[in-house]
Amino acid sequence: MLETLSSLSSASVPLKHGIVFLFNGAEENILQGSHGFITQHQWAKLVRAFINLEAAGVGGKELVFQTGPENPWLVQAYSAAAIHPFASVVAQEVFQSGIIPSDTDFRIYRDFGNIPGIDLAFIENGYIYHTKYDTADRIHTDTIQRAGDNILGVLRYLASSPLLADSSEYRHGNLVFFDVSGMFVVSYPARIGTIINYVIAAAALFYLSKKTIKYRRGGKNYARDLMVGLFINVTSWISALVTVLILAVLVSLTGNSLSWYTHFYVAVTLYGAAALAKLILMHTMAKAFYFTVSLYHL
Repeated sequence: MLETLSSLSSASVPLKHGIVFLFNGAEENILQGSHGFITQHQWAKLVRAFINLEAAGVGGKELVFQTGPENPWLVQAYSAAAIHPFASVVAQEVFQSGIIPSDTDFRIYRDFGNIPGIDLAFIENGYIYHTKYDTADRIHTDTIQRAGDNILGVLRYLASSPLLADSSEYRHGNLVFFDVSGMFVVSYPARIGTIINYVIAAAALFYLSKKTIKYRRGGKNYARDLMVGLFINVTSWISALVTVLILAVLVSLTGNSLSWYTHFYVAVTLYGAAALAKLILMHTMAKAFYFTVSLYHL
């Protein structure tokens, strides 16, 4: 934030809109700093949009995991100005569902100030976040540089945008958004996403119905085999998950909880191999006991 402030203040071209750099305190105490600003400060009523810098980890790419509400022009601004975009509407859906027991200043600005914004967070190496290992030496220079490039670009774009004069005029629905390998962001209205989902569902239903009728004429029960195959897949995934959870508990009981985080290949070998082995085992058993019997009866 300080480097961004320095860069903007030394620019030769003036901005159309002012920028408030807010360094909040009491974040971990029910977000009192942001609440005090947005409800009591004289500048609060002048704010039209905000960029919220968060962290749920140490370093890595800063992920756009919340935006809006509505105000699709914010996503479009990020798409146009971020040099290294990293955004996911899936992350937004997961976070806003309440599954993740966490909160950010984004909610305070949104709920108490009725202000739209963009919520970014570092998410890499989350296991050391808010622990004694969360030290400055773990944040690499390229991480800060990447975040600075993105934030500075988006800030310049927003501070020069005519939309900020009265952003309330542009509240018209939500967007589906995601980046493509960090090169650019794809975004489209949520209603278009709903239509796409319905079309895919209808096409899948039509395809399965056609296959069912075709195999029924040949004396085979395609619908039954499809349901059995679906059951086997779901059961194998649940079984793999239970296996991984049991393994995680055993690792914790030995006093080595989270020790594998420092080496990615250890995590893949320990949990990935166990999950893959269980999947192969379940499918092998299904092939041996169900499909062999079915073929025998045929």
